[in-house]
Amino acid sequence: MLSIFIKDDETMMTVKDLWQLSITKNFSVAAGNNALHKTIESVEILDFEFVKGVSPVRDTIFNPNSLVLSSLLFAKKSPELLMDTIKKLMELKVSALAYKPVIFKELPQDVLDYANEQGFPILRFGGDEFFEDIIIEVTQYRKEKHHEHILEKTIHHFIKEEVTEGCIKSFLQQINETFEKYVSVASIHVKDSEANQWMEPFFQFASFLKAGVICKYRQGVFVFFTDKHQQHGLEKMINDWLGLMAISHEDVIIGYSRVHLSDTKLHLAVREAHYASVFARIGMKSVCHYEQLASERILIELYRKDVNFAKNYVKSYLGEVLDNDELLDTAVTFVLKKGNVKEVAAIHFCHPNTIRYRMTKVRQLIDVSSNEYVFYEHLSMAIKLYLLDKEMERYHSELETVQK
Repeated sequence: MLSIFIKDDETMMTVKDLWQLSITKNFSVAAGNNALHKTIESVEILDFEFVKGVSPVRDTIFNPNSLVLSSLLFAKKSPELLMDTIKKLMELKVSALAYKPVIFKELPQDVLDYANEQGFPILRFGGDEFFEDIIIEVTQYRKEKHHEHILEKTIHHFIKEEVTEGCIKSFLQQINETFEKYVSVASIHVKDSEANQWMEPFFQFASFLKAGVICKYRQGVFVFFTDKHQQHGLEKMINDWLGLMAISHEDVIIGYSRVHLSDTKLHLAVREAHYASVFARIGMKSVCHYEQLASERILIELYRKDVNFAKNYVKSYLGEVLDNDELLDTAVTFVLKKGNVKEVAAIHFCHPNTIRYRMTKVRQLIDVSSNEYVFYEHLSMAIKLYLLDKEMERYHSELETVQK
Protein backbone atom coordinates (compact mmCIF):
# COMPACT_ATOMS: atom_id res chain seq x y z
CA MET A 1 0.00 0.00 0.00
CA LEU A 2 1.02 3.59 -0.60
CA SER A 3 1.24 5.37 2.72
CA ILE A 4 1.61 9.14 2.32
CA PHE A 5 2.00 11.04 5.59
CA ILE A 6 0.38 14.47 5.42
CA LYS A 7 1.29 16.84 8.21
CA ASP A 8 -1.66 18.81 9.56
CA ASP A 9 -0.02 22.17 8.92
CA GLU A 10 0.37 21.32 5.23
CA THR A 11 -3.35 20.94 4.58
CA MET A 12 -4.77 23.53 6.97
CA MET A 13 -6.83 26.39 5.66
CA THR A 14 -5.94 29.79 7.09
CA VAL A 15 -8.05 32.90 7.62
CA LYS A 16 -6.14 34.49 4.74
CA ASP A 17 -7.34 31.70 2.43
CA LEU A 18 -10.91 32.98 2.73
CA TRP A 19 -10.11 35.50 0.00
CA GLN A 20 -9.51 32.56 -2.37
CA LEU A 21 -13.20 31.64 -2.17
CA SER A 22 -15.87 33.22 -4.35
CA ILE A 23 -18.31 33.51 -1.44
CA THR A 24 -15.89 35.35 0.90
CA LYS A 25 -13.64 37.21 -1.56
CA ASN A 26 -15.33 40.52 -0.69
CA PHE A 27 -14.78 40.19 3.06
CA SER A 28 -12.79 42.99 4.67
CA VAL A 29 -10.59 42.96 7.76
CA ALA A 30 -11.98 45.07 10.58
CA ALA A 31 -9.28 44.05 13.07
CA GLY A 32 -6.49 41.53 13.60
CA ASN A 33 -4.82 41.95 10.24
CA ASN A 34 -1.59 40.60 11.79
CA ALA A 35 -3.19 37.24 12.65
CA LEU A 36 -4.61 36.06 9.31
CA HIS A 37 -2.27 33.05 9.44
CA LYS A 38 -4.51 31.34 11.99
CA THR A 39 -5.94 28.03 10.81
CA ILE A 40 -9.58 27.21 10.13
CA GLU A 41 -10.76 23.68 10.84
CA SER A 42 -14.50 24.32 10.97
CA VAL A 43 -17.17 27.00 10.51
CA GLU A 44 -19.77 27.68 13.22
CA ILE A 45 -22.58 30.15 13.82
CA LEU A 46 -22.94 32.42 16.85
CA ASP A 47 -26.48 33.32 17.90
CA PHE A 48 -27.21 33.76 21.62
CA GLU A 49 -24.64 31.41 23.17
CA PHE A 50 -23.05 34.07 25.35
CA VAL A 51 -26.25 35.79 26.49
CA LYS A 52 -27.05 35.33 30.17
CA GLY A 53 -30.06 33.15 30.84
CA VAL A 54 -29.72 31.21 27.59
CA SER A 55 -28.79 27.59 28.19
CA PRO A 56 -26.13 26.19 25.83
CA VAL A 57 -27.38 23.46 23.49
CA ARG A 58 -24.03 21.66 23.41
CA ASP A 59 -21.18 20.87 25.78
CA THR A 60 -18.54 22.69 23.75
CA ILE A 61 -19.85 26.06 22.63
CA PHE A 62 -17.28 26.56 19.87
CA ASN A 63 -14.43 24.36 18.72
CA PRO A 64 -10.83 25.56 18.67
CA ASN A 65 -9.58 26.84 15.30
CA SER A 66 -13.07 27.58 14.07
CA LEU A 67 -14.36 30.48 12.00
CA VAL A 68 -17.41 31.90 13.77
CA LEU A 69 -20.12 33.64 11.74
CA SER A 70 -22.66 35.99 13.30
CA SER A 71 -25.14 38.78 12.59
CA LEU A 72 -24.48 40.01 16.18
CA LEU A 73 -28.24 40.22 16.72
CA PHE A 74 -27.75 39.20 20.36
CA ALA A 75 -25.97 42.52 21.05
CA LYS A 76 -28.50 44.79 19.36
CA LYS A 77 -29.77 46.20 22.63
CA SER A 78 -26.61 45.50 24.63
CA PRO A 79 -23.48 46.54 22.64
CA GLU A 80 -21.38 45.94 25.77
CA LEU A 81 -21.80 42.22 25.09
CA LEU A 82 -19.47 42.53 22.09
CA MET A 83 -16.31 42.92 24.17
CA ASP A 84 -17.21 39.95 26.38
CA THR A 85 -17.97 37.90 23.27
CA ILE A 86 -14.56 38.59 21.72
CA LYS A 87 -12.83 37.65 24.97
CA LYS A 88 -14.78 34.39 25.28
CA LEU A 89 -14.10 33.47 21.65
CA MET A 90 -10.40 34.01 22.26
CA GLU A 91 -10.54 31.87 25.42
CA LEU A 92 -12.06 29.09 23.32
CA LYS A 93 -9.19 29.51 20.81
CA VAL A 94 -11.53 30.46 17.97
CA SER A 95 -9.50 31.60 14.94
CA ALA A 96 -11.69 34.48 13.74
CA LEU A 97 -15.09 36.13 13.90
CA ALA A 98 -16.86 37.20 10.70
CA TYR A 99 -19.92 39.40 11.16
CA LYS A 100 -22.69 40.51 8.84
CA PRO A 101 -23.03 44.33 9.10
CA VAL A 102 -26.80 44.46 9.51
CA ILE A 103 -27.01 45.32 13.22
CA PHE A 104 -23.60 46.99 13.49
CA LYS A 105 -22.14 48.64 10.41
CA GLU A 106 -18.96 49.28 12.38
CA LEU A 107 -17.95 47.71 15.68
CA PRO A 108 -17.10 49.90 18.69
CA GLN A 109 -13.54 51.19 18.55
CA ASP A 110 -12.58 49.69 21.91
CA VAL A 111 -13.54 46.22 20.59
CA LEU A 112 -11.47 46.72 17.44
CA ASP A 113 -8.50 48.04 19.44
CA TYR A 114 -8.64 45.04 21.77
CA ALA A 115 -8.81 42.59 18.85
CA ASN A 116 -5.82 44.30 17.22
CA GLU A 117 -3.81 44.21 20.44
CA GLN A 118 -4.59 40.52 21.04
CA GLY A 119 -4.17 39.42 17.43
CA PHE A 120 -7.74 38.24 16.91
CA PRO A 121 -9.13 38.63 13.36
CA ILE A 122 -12.54 40.26 13.00
CA LEU A 123 -13.88 40.16 9.44
CA ARG A 124 -16.79 42.07 7.93
CA PHE A 125 -19.05 40.50 5.32
CA GLY A 126 -18.86 42.12 1.89
CA GLY A 127 -22.55 41.73 1.13
CA ASP A 128 -25.49 39.48 1.88
CA GLU A 129 -23.58 36.20 1.92
CA PHE A 130 -25.50 33.27 3.38
CA PHE A 131 -23.95 31.44 6.32
CA GLU A 132 -24.79 28.06 4.75
CA ASP A 133 -22.98 28.94 1.50
CA ILE A 134 -19.87 29.96 3.43
CA ILE A 135 -19.89 26.69 5.36
CA ILE A 136 -20.21 24.69 2.13
CA GLU A 137 -17.41 26.54 0.31
CA VAL A 138 -14.99 26.41 3.24
CA THR A 139 -15.61 22.67 3.67
CA GLN A 140 -15.08 22.07 -0.05
CA TYR A 141 -11.91 24.17 -0.10
CA ARG A 142 -10.42 22.19 2.78
CA LYS A 143 -11.24 18.90 1.05
CA GLU A 144 -9.68 20.08 -2.22
CA LYS A 145 -6.57 21.31 -0.43
CA HIS A 146 -6.16 17.97 1.32
CA HIS A 147 -6.62 16.15 -2.01
CA GLU A 148 -4.08 18.45 -3.65
CA HIS A 149 -1.51 17.67 -0.96
CA ILE A 150 -2.05 13.94 -1.36
CA LEU A 151 -1.29 14.31 -5.07
CA GLU A 152 1.81 16.43 -4.43
CA LYS A 153 3.16 14.06 -1.80
CA THR A 154 2.53 11.07 -4.03
CA ILE A 155 4.30 12.68 -7.00
CA HIS A 156 7.25 13.45 -4.74
CA HIS A 157 7.21 9.82 -3.61
CA PHE A 158 7.12 8.57 -7.22
CA ILE A 159 10.08 10.77 -8.16
CA LYS A 160 12.26 9.97 -5.16
CA GLU A 161 11.43 6.43 -4.04
CA GLU A 162 11.15 2.92 -5.42
CA VAL A 163 7.48 2.10 -5.98
CA THR A 164 5.51 -1.16 -6.06
CA GLU A 165 2.41 -1.99 -8.11
CA GLY A 166 0.45 -1.90 -4.85
CA CYS A 167 1.53 1.72 -4.35
CA ILE A 168 0.27 2.66 -7.80
CA LYS A 169 -3.06 0.91 -7.24
CA SER A 170 -3.47 2.70 -3.91
CA PHE A 171 -2.70 6.05 -5.55
CA LEU A 172 -5.30 5.50 -8.29
CA GLN A 173 -7.87 4.62 -5.65
CA GLN A 174 -7.07 7.75 -3.63
CA ILE A 175 -7.45 10.16 -6.55
CA ASN A 176 -10.62 8.35 -7.67
CA GLU A 177 -9.84 8.83 -11.36
CA THR A 178 -10.25 6.35 -14.20
CA PHE A 179 -6.98 5.55 -15.97
CA GLU A 180 -6.88 3.69 -19.27
CA LYS A 181 -4.26 1.05 -20.12
CA TYR A 182 -1.48 3.48 -21.15
CA VAL A 183 -0.28 6.70 -19.56
CA SER A 184 2.09 9.51 -20.43
CA VAL A 185 2.93 12.50 -18.28
CA ALA A 186 4.00 16.09 -18.92
CA SER A 187 5.72 18.30 -16.34
CA ILE A 188 5.09 21.98 -17.08
CA HIS A 189 6.69 25.12 -15.65
CA VAL A 190 6.73 28.75 -16.70
CA LYS A 191 10.11 30.39 -17.12
CA ASP A 192 11.04 33.09 -14.62
CA SER A 193 7.65 33.24 -12.91
CA GLU A 194 7.10 33.40 -9.16
CA ALA A 195 3.31 33.73 -9.42
CA ASN A 196 0.95 30.76 -9.58
CA GLN A 197 -1.76 32.48 -11.66
CA TRP A 198 -0.39 30.98 -14.87
CA MET A 199 -1.42 27.51 -13.63
CA GLU A 200 -5.15 28.23 -13.76
CA PRO A 201 -5.56 27.74 -17.54
CA PHE A 202 -3.98 24.30 -17.25
CA PHE A 203 -6.55 23.19 -14.68
CA GLN A 204 -9.24 24.19 -17.19
CA PHE A 205 -7.44 21.89 -19.63
CA ALA A 206 -8.59 18.96 -17.46
CA SER A 207 -12.00 19.02 -19.16
CA PHE A 208 -10.27 18.07 -22.44
CA LEU A 209 -8.78 14.92 -20.92
CA LYS A 210 -11.06 11.96 -21.46
CA ALA A 211 -9.12 10.09 -18.81
CA GLY A 212 -6.40 11.55 -16.65
CA VAL A 213 -5.74 14.24 -14.12
CA ILE A 214 -3.91 17.56 -13.70
CA CYS A 215 -2.30 18.50 -10.41
CA LYS A 216 0.03 21.10 -8.99
CA TYR A 217 3.53 20.15 -7.94
CA ARG A 218 5.72 22.83 -6.36
CA GLN A 219 5.87 25.67 -8.88
CA GLY A 220 4.53 23.67 -11.81
CA VAL A 221 1.83 21.27 -12.93
CA PHE A 222 1.77 17.62 -13.95
CA VAL A 223 -0.58 16.47 -16.70
CA PHE A 224 -1.46 12.76 -16.65
CA PHE A 225 -2.95 11.57 -19.94
CA THR A 226 -4.23 8.05 -20.39
CA ASP A 227 -5.55 6.20 -23.40
CA LYS A 228 -6.48 2.72 -24.60
CA HIS A 229 -3.84 2.93 -27.30
CA GLN A 230 -0.07 3.18 -26.93
CA GLN A 231 0.14 5.98 -29.49
CA HIS A 232 -1.66 9.03 -28.20
CA GLY A 233 -1.20 12.75 -28.70
CA LEU A 234 -0.52 14.39 -25.33
CA GLU A 235 2.03 16.78 -26.84
CA LYS A 236 -0.34 17.85 -29.61
CA MET A 237 -3.13 18.44 -27.10
CA ILE A 238 -0.88 20.60 -24.93
CA ASN A 239 0.40 22.54 -27.95
CA ASP A 240 -3.18 23.18 -29.10
CA TRP A 241 -4.11 24.29 -25.58
CA LEU A 242 -1.14 26.67 -25.37
CA GLY A 243 -2.25 28.24 -28.64
CA LEU A 244 -5.86 28.50 -27.48
CA MET A 245 -4.81 30.21 -24.24
CA ALA A 246 -2.28 32.44 -26.05
CA ILE A 247 0.63 31.09 -24.00
CA SER A 248 3.88 31.27 -25.94
CA HIS A 249 6.04 28.14 -26.19
CA GLU A 250 8.97 30.40 -25.35
CA ASP A 251 7.47 31.08 -21.92
CA VAL A 252 7.14 27.46 -20.80
CA ILE A 253 9.35 24.49 -19.97
CA ILE A 254 7.81 21.09 -20.65
CA GLY A 255 9.20 17.65 -19.95
CA TYR A 256 7.51 14.64 -21.57
CA SER A 257 7.71 11.04 -20.41
CA ARG A 258 7.54 7.98 -22.57
CA VAL A 259 4.28 5.99 -22.75
CA HIS A 260 3.94 3.42 -19.97
CA LEU A 261 1.42 0.93 -18.62
CA SER A 262 -0.77 2.79 -16.13
CA ASP A 263 -1.14 0.05 -13.54
CA THR A 264 2.53 -0.93 -13.25
CA LYS A 265 4.74 1.91 -14.53
CA LEU A 266 2.88 5.11 -13.64
CA HIS A 267 5.68 6.19 -11.30
CA LEU A 268 8.22 5.93 -14.14
CA ALA A 269 6.12 8.24 -16.29
CA VAL A 270 6.04 10.80 -13.47
CA ARG A 271 9.78 10.48 -12.86
CA GLU A 272 10.66 10.75 -16.56
CA ALA A 273 8.52 13.85 -17.07
CA HIS A 274 10.06 15.49 -14.02
CA TYR A 275 13.67 14.90 -15.05
CA ALA A 276 12.95 15.73 -18.69
CA SER A 277 11.77 19.17 -17.54
CA VAL A 278 14.90 19.49 -15.39
CA PHE A 279 17.14 18.83 -18.39
CA ALA A 280 15.04 21.16 -20.54
CA ARG A 281 15.90 23.93 -18.09
CA ILE A 282 19.53 22.85 -17.97
CA GLY A 283 19.75 22.89 -21.77
CA MET A 284 17.82 26.18 -21.94
CA LYS A 285 15.14 24.56 -24.10
CA SER A 286 11.36 24.83 -23.99
CA VAL A 287 10.74 21.12 -24.50
CA CYS A 288 12.59 17.94 -23.62
CA HIS A 289 11.48 14.35 -24.23
CA TYR A 290 12.86 11.75 -21.86
CA GLU A 291 13.30 9.30 -24.72
CA GLN A 292 15.75 11.73 -26.34
CA LEU A 293 18.04 11.70 -23.32
CA ALA A 294 21.06 9.40 -23.58
CA SER A 295 23.77 9.29 -20.90
CA GLU A 296 21.63 11.69 -18.88
CA ARG A 297 19.37 8.76 -17.94
CA ILE A 298 22.28 7.01 -16.21
CA LEU A 299 23.22 10.23 -14.41
CA ILE A 300 19.62 10.70 -13.24
CA GLU A 301 19.54 7.26 -11.63
CA LEU A 302 22.99 7.72 -10.10
CA TYR A 303 21.92 11.05 -8.62
CA ARG A 304 18.59 9.68 -7.37
CA LYS A 305 20.13 6.72 -5.59
CA ASP A 306 23.24 8.37 -4.13
CA VAL A 307 23.27 12.16 -4.08
CA ASN A 308 26.37 12.35 -1.91
CA PHE A 309 28.34 10.11 -4.27
CA ALA A 310 27.33 12.32 -7.20
CA LYS A 311 28.31 15.51 -5.36
CA ASN A 312 31.66 14.05 -4.30
CA TYR A 313 32.41 12.88 -7.84
CA VAL A 314 31.76 16.37 -9.23
CA LYS A 315 33.89 17.98 -6.54
CA SER A 316 36.81 15.54 -6.93
CA TYR A 317 36.85 15.57 -10.73
CA LEU A 318 36.28 19.26 -11.46
CA GLY A 319 38.41 20.35 -8.51
CA GLU A 320 39.93 23.81 -9.01
CA VAL A 321 37.66 24.52 -11.98
CA LEU A 322 34.75 24.92 -9.54
CA ASP A 323 36.56 27.91 -8.02
CA ASN A 324 37.18 29.62 -11.36
CA ASP A 325 33.92 31.13 -12.66
CA GLU A 326 35.28 31.89 -16.12
CA LEU A 327 36.61 28.39 -16.72
CA LEU A 328 33.54 26.75 -15.17
CA ASP A 329 31.10 28.79 -17.28
CA THR A 330 33.10 28.01 -20.41
CA ALA A 331 33.20 24.29 -19.60
CA VAL A 332 29.43 24.25 -18.99
CA THR A 333 28.68 25.92 -22.32
CA PHE A 334 31.22 23.68 -24.07
CA VAL A 335 29.39 20.57 -22.83
CA LEU A 336 25.89 21.93 -23.54
CA LYS A 337 26.96 22.82 -27.09
CA LYS A 338 28.57 19.39 -27.54
CA GLY A 339 32.05 20.82 -28.08
CA ASN A 340 31.10 23.25 -30.87
CA VAL A 341 33.77 25.91 -30.28
CA LYS A 342 32.21 28.50 -32.63
CA GLU A 343 28.85 28.34 -30.83
CA VAL A 344 30.53 28.53 -27.42
CA ALA A 345 32.55 31.56 -28.56
CA ALA A 346 29.42 33.32 -29.83
CA ILE A 347 27.65 32.80 -26.50
CA HIS A 348 30.66 34.12 -24.55
CA PHE A 349 31.29 37.01 -26.98
CA CYS A 350 34.88 36.08 -27.64
CA HIS A 351 37.14 34.59 -30.33
CA PRO A 352 37.09 30.77 -30.81
CA ASN A 353 40.80 30.72 -29.92
CA THR A 354 39.93 32.13 -26.52
CA ILE A 355 37.59 29.21 -25.93
CA ARG A 356 40.29 26.75 -27.05
CA TYR A 357 42.76 28.37 -24.65
CA ARG A 358 40.29 28.17 -21.72
CA MET A 359 39.44 24.53 -22.45
CA THR A 360 43.14 23.70 -22.58
CA LYS A 361 43.48 25.20 -19.10
CA VAL A 362 40.48 23.19 -17.91
CA ARG A 363 42.08 20.02 -19.22
CA GLN A 364 45.42 20.85 -17.60
CA LEU A 365 43.68 21.33 -14.25
CA ILE A 366 41.61 18.17 -14.19
CA ASP A 367 42.59 15.51 -16.77
CA VAL A 368 45.89 16.20 -18.49
CA SER A 369 46.78 12.51 -18.99
CA SER A 370 43.68 11.42 -20.95
CA ASN A 371 43.26 11.79 -24.69
CA GLU A 372 40.82 14.35 -26.05
CA TYR A 373 37.87 11.96 -26.41
CA VAL A 374 38.20 10.46 -22.92
CA PHE A 375 38.60 13.96 -21.46
CA TYR A 376 35.39 15.14 -23.11
CA GLU A 377 33.51 12.03 -21.96
CA HIS A 378 34.60 12.54 -18.34
CA LEU A 379 34.04 16.29 -18.46
CA SER A 380 30.56 15.87 -19.95
CA MET A 381 29.52 13.49 -17.19
CA ALA A 382 30.86 15.72 -14.41
CA ILE A 383 29.35 18.92 -15.83
CA LYS A 384 25.93 17.32 -16.34
CA LEU A 385 25.97 16.00 -12.78
CA TYR A 386 27.01 19.46 -11.58
CA LEU A 387 24.12 21.09 -13.48
CA LEU A 388 21.66 18.45 -12.30
CA ASP A 389 22.69 19.05 -8.70
CA LYS A 390 22.34 22.83 -9.08
CA GLU A 391 18.90 22.44 -10.62
CA MET A 392 17.70 20.11 -7.88
CA GLU A 393 18.97 22.52 -5.23
CA ARG A 394 16.99 25.27 -6.95
CA TYR A 395 13.87 23.09 -6.78
CA HIS A 396 14.35 22.53 -3.05
CA SER A 397 14.94 26.25 -2.51
CA GLU A 398 11.72 27.09 -4.38
CA LEU A 399 9.79 24.62 -2.25
CA GLU A 400 11.09 26.15 0.98
CA THR A 401 10.15 29.63 -0.28
CA VAL A 402 6.60 28.51 -1.11
CA GLN A 403 6.16 26.85 2.29
CA LYS A 404 7.27 30.00 4.09
